[in-house]
Amino acid sequence: MIDHEARHYRENRDLFHQHLHAETLFMTGSAKVFRETARHFLNVARKGPSYVPVHPSYPYFCTELHSNDGILGNAREIHIEYCDQWDS
Repeated sequence: MIDHEARHYRENRDLFHQHLHAETLFMTGSAKVFRETARHFLNVARKGPSYVPVHPSYPYFCTELHSNDGILGNAREIHIEYCDQWDS
């Protein structure tokens, strides 16, 4: 049985929760957790496009959010990756 109300408990509000529907990742969480992790997403968006062309043998730029960071609700880690081209 899933406790849907648990997401409103104080200890769960400031965590990232991930949900996969129709091959689309949905990330939910409080404004606080998005604010505190925005630097990871911004770092990939800023550095990825210039990093990849200079490193052709390593064609992506990435960062990770780990379970010991204390921000992941139901995941062990989240890998955030920039690629110039995605293969199907």
